[in-house]
Amino acid sequence: MQLRFSMEETKLLADILLNQGDPIGILDRAMAWDLRLDFDELEQLLEILTTTQLRARSEMEKSDDPDKRKALRARQLLLESMVEKVSEARAMI
Repeated sequence: MQLRFSMEETKLLADILLNQGDPIGILDRAMAWDLRLDFDELEQLLEILTTTQLRARSEMEKSDDPDKRKALRARQLLLESMVEKVSEARAMI
């Protein structure tokens, strides 16, 4: 299954994988816009994105800085979109 992310989503994915590690080896494929993933890879990616989403939500709730909250909310919305796309791709396999 080929997964398609927007430019912003791909940048966020690269940032996540660079900062948290790339346990499933998809960073190079993401940067080449070639996200053909099997079920197990989609499952692992979904786990990474969901964990990141939960962290972003927690940070947003704890932050008193309006600018930081706004940036975290934008990140949260991108993560929601990415989780939805990965979930749909996984369901299609």
